[in-house]
Amino acid sequence: MAAELTSGQDHALTMASCQDELLAKTSKIKKSLRKIWAMEKSLRELGEKEKYLAALLAQKIQLIDLKKLISKELRLLRRSRADSRKHGLPMVENASTMINQGEDRSLFLMVTFLRGKYTDAIYEVKFKFGGEVDDMGARVARVAKFSGSTHLGARIFDRSQLYVFSEEGWDKPCVNSFEGYIFDTKTRALDQLAPSTVQFKQHGTVVSAYGTLYFLEAETEFVQGSTLFFAKYNPDKKDWVQMPSFPFSYKFTMRVTGYAVGYGVILFTLSDLHGNFDVVAFHMGRKNWKQVEIGTCTPFQGRAVIIGETIYALNHFREDEIIAYSLRRKVVDDGDIAYSLVQQFKLDGLDIADPPLQFDGLMTDYLVHLGNQDFVHVKTGTNGECDEVQHLCITTFQIVQGMIETLHSTVLRVKIDVRNWFMLTLGFTPECGDYEPEEDKSAASMKQPKQEYETTLDENSLMHEEEAKHEVAFMHHEKANQNKPKKANGIIKNKRKRKSGWKEGLHVTKKKKVGLQVVENNL
Repeated sequence: MAAELTSGQDHALTMASCQDELLAKTSKIKKSLRKIWAMEKSLRELGEKEKYLAALLAQKIQLIDLKKLISKELRLLRRSRADSRKHGLPMVENASTMINQGEDRSLFLMVTFLRGKYTDAIYEVKFKFGGEVDDMGARVARVAKFSGSTHLGARIFDRSQLYVFSEEGWDKPCVNSFEGYIFDTKTRALDQLAPSTVQFKQHGTVVSAYGTLYFLEAETEFVQGSTLFFAKYNPDKKDWVQMPSFPFSYKFTMRVTGYAVGYGVILFTLSDLHGNFDVVAFHMGRKNWKQVEIGTCTPFQGRAVIIGETIYALNHFREDEIIAYSLRRKVVDDGDIAYSLVQQFKLDGLDIADPPLQFDGLMTDYLVHLGNQDFVHVKTGTNGECDEVQHLCITTFQIVQGMIETLHSTVLRVKIDVRNWFMLTLGFTPECGDYEPEEDKSAASMKQPKQEYETTLDENSLMHEEEAKHEVAFMHHEKANQNKPKKANGIIKNKRKRKSGWKEGLHVTKKKKVGLQVVENNL
């Protein structure tokens, strides 16, 4: 019995030691961040005088070395946190699909063409995540194509299906049904949907939420001032069910720019051409709409990613910029819930490889969750001098300590008809479901009326707010003033010592643990 007690005490001491080690590393990183901020301030002062050039260069070298040390410490800290799970230490669960290191992954991209025979298409990007990759062998795969009207897409993860609905143009006010297709992400089969018995204007936004689909009609000159149609799709009956209509009206025409799903609500961000924007929420349990308090928030675009209590999304007004938000909830006097969207900070550190010719128009991007703290960012655009090929910039990264750690960035070529460029409309990976936290997980903190539910950052956001601001300011300044050497083919050549290569006209960067590969079909 005594031996068992001693063994239990030893395990407890081991757990406590791991916790102390994590706290010590976190404290060390915080002190280093303060030192970086102080050094950057000193650099600005020295840079004003040429006679201090030697000292300026010396401090820049120290700064680079210190940043390398911090990156190393962050990786060690992340590894220590993974080891702590084995010892029973508390961890914040992500609830997303765990990444199978070294296995092939797929990234599906839905695009809309500007002209030509086909209006939309689905491309598949094959890539290997978490393993050593010696040969990229990347090519582009078009796995489905659509013609006629444009199409809206949304996937239901549990069914491994992408629902593609035909979308009539804004200039066609009268429609009879909502038709479409089902694309199976496992078999690559494309089946036609039966026409809907519910008649409504099929021009708007389709959202996947909690195993089903929702459709919000877009405001146009034909429906302006009237109540917008809102419906829920029943995948078993393969038909739409009308829900409470969108009750808000605006001076200028608003369109949906992005959305997030979690805590029992669908969050819509809307914007107009005059710089005005709004955020509204639809509660799926109560079936009611709520205006969301936004303060000085920046609207986001595309589907946001929720991890813990943090919402990550792309900035609607600026490409390649990711912002962290939180959604605060509080119970009001009548027992209902009031919402406010709070912008926390901008994440720096996303290094995207440049295409051979810089994009000069129609730039679109999309953020896709790969599970845990891993993401992939996809970007494309047009260039008048490159009219038969369009490039995709694909970048994998992790969010560590409230900062982006870029893992790999590459540029892929997509063959197109002459000047028939496309824009990204949807992206997802079939191996990872959308993390949509249930409302009941936070309901306990809402039982007391008039007590606001304060959200917290996820496990990888341990920095104090002031230190985070200093780090963000520093990273922004560094990015604005530092010219990173790039090869002519557009591949980043930076502190991470990436290898670069060229294969069959494909622009590739390589890094241990991550690789990208795309497979082609001639559809």
